[in-house]
Amino acid sequence: MIISLRFRYTLLILAFLVTDRAFTEFVFVNEDDGVLNRYNYVLVALSLYTIGRNYRYLKGLMRGWLWVLLAGLLALALESFAGWGSWLVYPHVFSKYTALLPIFAVYAYYARHGLPPLELLMRLLLLGLLTNLLVYHPEALSLSAFLDNERGFGSTSAMLVLLPTLYYLNEYLTRGGLLRLLVFFLGLGLIGFLQHRSVWLALGLALPLNGLLLALGRVEGARLTSSRLLPIVLIPLLLVISGGLAVLSDPQVRQKLDASVQDILHPDKQGTGSWRLRQYESYEPFLREYPVAGMRLKGFELPIQFYAPDSDQPVWPDWTGHHFHSFYVDRLFYFGGLGVLLVLLVPVLQLGRRLRQPVPLAPAAATLAVFALSMLVYGISYDWPPFFYAMLGLALAAAAPVWVPRPTLPAPAAFPRPVLSPLALLSTTDHATAAAASDSGH
Repeated sequence: MIISLRFRYTLLILAFLVTDRAFTEFVFVNEDDGVLNRYNYVLVALSLYTIGRNYRYLKGLMRGWLWVLLAGLLALALESFAGWGSWLVYPHVFSKYTALLPIFAVYAYYARHGLPPLELLMRLLLLGLLTNLLVYHPEALSLSAFLDNERGFGSTSAMLVLLPTLYYLNEYLTRGGLLRLLVFFLGLGLIGFLQHRSVWLALGLALPLNGLLLALGRVEGARLTSSRLLPIVLIPLLLVISGGLAVLSDPQVRQKLDASVQDILHPDKQGTGSWRLRQYESYEPFLREYPVAGMRLKGFELPIQFYAPDSDQPVWPDWTGHHFHSFYVDRLFYFGGLGVLLVLLVPVLQLGRRLRQPVPLAPAAATLAVFALSMLVYGISYDWPPFFYAMLGLALAAAAPVWVPRPTLPAPAAFPRPVLSPLALLSTTDHATAAAASDSGH
């Protein structure tokens, strides 16, 4: 009997995924536990070690991107030493750079060894997420919790639910199986029930983009037949008829859903969107003053600019860093437009190039690419969680551009050359002279 050991290749990506609160809650009651902070330093060391061991598998844009990142780290260290006499004066600012190291570690590792068994990875993700919800937050699964906005999960954990949701949709359309389709609907329902509007928006990008890839035949092995598509329509219809309609017709439920939709449509007037807008407006003068390279280390020393609306106290204490609820605002504040480009330029180019290539993507590669691109929307409302950089590296490894040979022009048809006699090589005059000589007996 042959025992497959490929499960061990999931360990690297799991080392980053377990930093999400849905997994750390099994061990640590306090999400700010000092052990977790030290574990982040372990992950930085692990990333550097993995990059060193697999450096030769970083090629092209990925290798250039790594060297640009390292040059940025060196420049920041030199700035720190020149201005503060310490090579690492404010680790919070340096962490904005070191957070990118897992991208290269995960990419290089899986470019060398091949993708981990994603079926196992998705099962572990679902098992961990659902177990956390059932053990630590069972009250979040009630209708009263839905109405009172008691979510149970944080937004990062809810975003993680999107990954197996997309995976099992593509697996169902590729390999069939009613259980896979039911898991897809389970994830979809869970995302809707948890009411993280930022995840709703990410889902709103992910599903149409995934559907477009399927419709264009860009997912290898996907079969959009009536036998596959009909259950996708019938199952929600049966759920609505069997009791879902009664829930949706409840005035409180409708009012709650309407309020959530209005929060999305009018983020400047209500909900957490208005809170984020006020935070942005508090820092807008500094974003305009340092648009190219941001405030960097000076930004850490800037007093907190955002105050609670019901008091004159800052939302966070000074000297803890500025905690922006937007990936884009965070990067613009610390590193300006260059900081945003440092993170986004290469992934968008690589994934965009692969999606445009005529070669279909494997279902897992399509899932990871769509999930990575959906984080562009999620980043509007929240800073990216640490585990996502590792997932981005996995997506770039799975959906790396492939070499497509250019079509060659057919060779010109070969025509046989006529065989000419020696006389044919002579001119008309030479023919006449040769004939006269022959008649005169020469």
